[in-house]
Amino acid sequence: MTTQTVSTSKQKAKLRFLLGKKPKLSLGYLILLFIPFCAAQMLDMDSKTVYATILTVVNMLAMMAFFIQFPLASRLKQLSLFSNIDWSIARHKKIGKWLGIVFLVHPVLILAPRFLVSFADGMTSLIDVITAPQMLTGIIAWVAMILWVMLSIYKDKLPISYETWRLGHLLGFVAIAVFATLHVTSVGSHGQFQSNFNLLWWALCSFSLAMVAYNYLVKPTRLKRQPFTLNDVTRVSSSDWQVTVEKQIGDSFYFEPGQFIWLNTSKSLHGVSEHPFSIASCRDDLPQVSFIIRELGDYTSSLGDLIPGQQVYIDGPYGSMSLNDSNKATGITLIAGGAGLGPMLSLLRGLAAKNETRPVRFIYGNNRLDQMVLLDALKAFEQQMADFKLQLVCQEETDQNDIYTGVIDKQCIENNIDLSQSEQWAVYLCGPKPMIAAVRKSLQELRINNSNIHYEQLSF
Repeated sequence: MTTQTVSTSKQKAKLRFLLGKKPKLSLGYLILLFIPFCAAQMLDMDSKTVYATILTVVNMLAMMAFFIQFPLASRLKQLSLFSNIDWSIARHKKIGKWLGIVFLVHPVLILAPRFLVSFADGMTSLIDVITAPQMLTGIIAWVAMILWVMLSIYKDKLPISYETWRLGHLLGFVAIAVFATLHVTSVGSHGQFQSNFNLLWWALCSFSLAMVAYNYLVKPTRLKRQPFTLNDVTRVSSSDWQVTVEKQIGDSFYFEPGQFIWLNTSKSLHGVSEHPFSIASCRDDLPQVSFIIRELGDYTSSLGDLIPGQQVYIDGPYGSMSLNDSNKATGITLIAGGAGLGPMLSLLRGLAAKNETRPVRFIYGNNRLDQMVLLDALKAFEQQMADFKLQLVCQEETDQNDIYTGVIDKQCIENNIDLSQSEQWAVYLCGPKPMIAAVRKSLQELRINNSNIHYEQLSF
């Protein structure tokens, strides 16, 4: 029995290594990727060269991956494969970069055999491709795809607002989807052999565009029927606000500690004015829901302009990080960096609400001492939980002995984990991407199991 259990554990660990922490989601994604390829195998086409066959498979997988990008970013709670928005957005970003590379080299791979015959043949083929009328849609899609992927990668360095970038991102990729589908259906060998095969590409394109229509037309209409009321907006540090909203009596809104929502405080629901924020309250606080929001951009810097009493709209909750992840843990350490306090505070309040008796440690780091938020509430957990300890971390020099000076490094984390129980110790993280990467590296060095590390990155 022991041998079988160890073998099963090794198999699960190997599967997680191959597919990530969400193997079922990754497996479902891979199955979807091969739909066009499997459909193509049903056509009685003459066999191609090995190179042409490999190129066809790569092109089909890339095209299908491009269409799947739309539901990945559509916040679809009804479809289990796309309901985990943490996983979906991470895949959306990573796959988007790879698609940019594949699209970039696509014409090179197509023309490479001609250039291998002779440079003259290659140039002749290149000129024919550029000047052929039926290739125009492909050229437009190719140029736009490379440009829009680059704009996505470097969006934080662009001199435009997040809302402007997001609208351009959306409309640009809708256009690319249409032009790319026109290209595939007009010159693709499978569509030329069997015109009905093109119906598959148009169906996939239509589904992708339907996701956009649902997210920006259908869903806002539904959300408008369940508005929230803005109760309070209070500055709680030199760079943070506490925003509290209240749901209407009778409206259903329930969440797990650690989840987040998309908040729209504008007058129009049809657009790109919603922003993601982690919930800082717990379910016992309902019907009120609160958020800790750091000033990091145009929108968050104008939170003080919001008027208590106005209607706001919430899409959510989303996120898979919850206290259920640590049900079997012998102890829990929560680590928040800067704006990452919100979900950690919600988790702490959830633990306090159920009178947690296990060791709970909270590491809270900021650049400056005046950025520390709700310290009295955090220290109050020492009376609300049997074994709670708070560790503040600040890069700014301070004369307070109980504050760890510097960053949240390996030593700081080691001081707040019982390493004798490291295999059964749960760790929750939230903060900027560089902090998450550094802390995860330290946790790996401390031999914390990857399956016991649960985190949310503040990036969408």
